[in-house]
Amino acid sequence: MPLDIEDDLIESAKRGGAALERLIIAVWPEAYRIAFVMLRDVGLAEDAAQDACASIARSLPTLRNNGGFAAWSYRIITNHAMTKARQRSRIQTIDTVSDRAIHTDQCDAIDLCEALAALPLAQRAAVLLHYYAGLTSREIAAATGLPASTVRFHLMLARRALHRALSIRENPDAPQTSEEAITNVR
Repeated sequence: MPLDIEDDLIESAKRGGAALERLIIAVWPEAYRIAFVMLRDVGLAEDAAQDACASIARSLPTLRNNGGFAAWSYRIITNHAMTKARQRSRIQTIDTVSDRAIHTDQCDAIDLCEALAALPLAQRAAVLLHYYAGLTSREIAAATGLPASTVRFHLMLARRALHRALSIRENPDAPQTSEEAITNVR
């Protein structure tokens, strides 16, 4: 669910006070979801989302175009999540996936989580922002600071890797694991 914040709220929040609090309350769930899918750790996601919301609150008065609020916010959220990912010292496993993740078919959800986790962070961010947040490659480029052509390239590689990894799950006789399949696609 992409951020859809009214221009009036953004303009009022620039002056601080209760409007800024309402804006941060509206942004928090999306910031947490983005950070959680990227980091796959509840504590790290909460830290990244909190840091992102604080950064949004601090920098909001400098936002010139209220229409660009969503892409601007996604850039801040993504950057904070990527920073947390780089700072993380241990490797995450599927066991750290939270019960908060809501899926109708848990086996498919676990397969998808494993396949997403095996993607490089830049590809995972591009997939998340495109398919979850509904952003275009141009908007993802604004959110990540990458050229739009690089975003499209990351999406292409990620789709190939996910297709291969999930196809292997459907064919248990295949000799590769999902990580091997993703490595071979690269």
